[in-house]
Formats: sequence, C-alpha cells, structure tokens
Amino acid sequence: MKKLSFILGIFAIGSLGSFAQSNIGIVTESGADQEATIDQMGFLNKSYVTQSNKANEAEVTQSNFNALYNTYSDVNQSGKSNEAVVKQISNGTLTGANAIGTLKALVTQTGNKNEVYQYQGPHNQQGISFAEVIQSGNENFASQNQLKYGNEARINQSGNNNVAMQAQDSELLPDEEGSYGTALIDQSGNSNTATQKQDGWSNDAKAYQSGNGNLSTQVQEDYSWKSIAFVSQSGNNNIATQNQLGYLNSATIDQASNNSVATQIQTSGHKRTVDYEELNEAEIYQWGGTKNTALQTQESLGLSLMENEGIIWQNGSLNDATQTQTGGDNFSTVSQTGNNHKATVTQSMSIVQL
Repeated sequence: MKKLSFILGIFAIGSLGSFAQSNIGIVTESGADQEATIDQMGFLNKSYVTQSNKANEAEVTQSNFNALYNTYSDVNQSGKSNEAVVKQISNGTLTGANAIGTLKALVTQTGNKNEVYQYQGPHNQQGISFAEVIQSGNENFASQNQLKYGNEARINQSGNNNVAMQAQDSELLPDEEGSYGTALIDQSGNSNTATQKQDGWSNDAKAYQSGNGNLSTQVQEDYSWKSIAFVSQSGNNNIATQNQLGYLNSATIDQASNNSVATQIQTSGHKRTVDYEELNEAEIYQWGGTKNTALQTQESLGLSLMENEGIIWQNGSLNDATQTQTGGDNFSTVSQTGNNHKATVTQSMSIVQL
C-alpha cells in the first residue's frame, strides 16, 4: 500500500468520529481474511461494503453536517488483495429547497492487488460530486480528489499495472467558487500512467489509453472556462502532455504510433464575451511510425477575440514539428508523411482591442 499511503499523506484529513443516528452501514463479507471499516458521522449517510474471495481491505469515512445533504458509498471487491479507501465530507451551507450537495463514490474491483483512493469534500461543498472507479485488471492504482461544486470523475482500468490520478479543484481556496469539473480516464492497456489536474471553472479532460507503456498528463487551471483536453493513445510508449492555463483553450492529442512525444502548452487571457468559443485550439495527430515529436505553444493576449489554431499530422518515423503562435488570428498546419522531416512555424500577431 505504498502508493496509497503517499497519496493519503497529501490529502489527509482528521478523524470524523463514529456512527450517528439515521446512518446506514452494511458490510457483507465472504471468502477469507477480509477487513472492512465504516466510520460515519452526521445524518442520512449510507455505506455498503461487499467483499468476497480473499484478503480485501476497505475503509469508508463519511461526514454529513446537514441533514438535507446525502452521502453515499458503495465498495464491492470480488478479487484478491484489493484495497479501497473512501473519504467524503458534505459541509454545505444551503438549506431547504436550495440544498444541492449530494456526494457519491463507487469502487468496484474484480481484479487482484488493486488500490483505490477517493476523497470528496469540504470547503462548504454545494454541488453534486460523483466519483467512480472500476478496476478489473491487476495491480492497478487509482486516485480521485475532488473539492466543491459539480465535479465528476470516472476511472476504468481493465489492463494491468496502470496508474490513474485525478485532482479537481485541488488548489481552490475556501471562499472561491468551484468548477463544473468532469474528468474521465479509461485504460485497457498495460503499464500506462494518466494524470489529470483541473482547477477552475467548467473544465473537461478525457484520456483513453489502450496501448502499453503510455504516459499522459493533462493540466487545466486558473479559471479555465469551458476548456477541453482530450488524449487517445493506442500505440505504445508514447508521451502526451497538455498544459492549459487561462480561459477557453481546447487541446486534442491522438497517438497511434510508438515511442512518440506530443506536447501542447496554451495560455489565454480574458475570456471571450460571445459563445465562449476557444481562443486557443491545438490538435496533434501521430498515426503511424515511431519516434515522432510534436510541440505546440500558443498564447492569446488579454482581451483578444481572435483565435489561434495549430494542427500537426505525422505519419512516419523520426519526424519533428514545432508550432509557436502568439497574439491572435494565427493559423498553422504541418503535415509530415514519411521519415526524418523537420518543420518549425513561428507566428505572432499583436492585437489591441478597445
């Protein structure tokens, strides 16, 4: 449980007390050497832990400080030597018909030696948080951390030795508004690592990895209104990095080649005032061959209403493409078919908006 202990050290919270009236905790265990702990405080908490086969461990801690707020947890482990920790806090301040703070966490592990950590809560959580982990492979690790307001995170790992980590609003201050969130990781290959971090408004991150030995990192922060990041890796040993800062960025990486690297860095200033269309849009497609490299850097200046757009296609081996665009109203397309190509595009347009 080395990985799990490390994550707990980062997101640790204090003890939440013992059972209170109107709570429901049901543990059903069969097989051998199962261990389950449920610790609930407040009202109307429900927790169900079902463990079969052998040597599974589950720990559920829930706290609810408003009788109109419901928390819910469902842990079902049918494999061997799986470990799951769920910590939820509902600390809403809204009451009556305006109460909207339901937390929900589900863990299902049918493989062996998988680890799950889920943490949802505090800072007067006033939205609907939802977290789901399903692991049918072996020796997978999944971590979900959500704070405040309408977050949703899903992890589904059917391969082996995969690592998936999600953090939404992890840097949010107690008096700041939360985000709509939404993050999905789906890994069916082996030895893949996917990391998603979102801080701010209306983020959306997806990562699909069906190959082996792939690494994807998605970071969206600083109030990134309606920003979208998408990664799909069906090849092997690829690296995909999406880093978006500011408002209205959109990024797509699709890697079907092997041993390739794709990097997107986008920064935008003030949000658009019409339709929330993207200020920066970046797309990288690496569909064949091996050892391709693609880098896109786009910066939209403050108050800009014009979009930067960069597209890179690579189908071959040992190709290198770089796009750098600053300002607004820049557009660049690089298409590389074959081997050993190199392309560099640098564009800058200064915009002054009154």
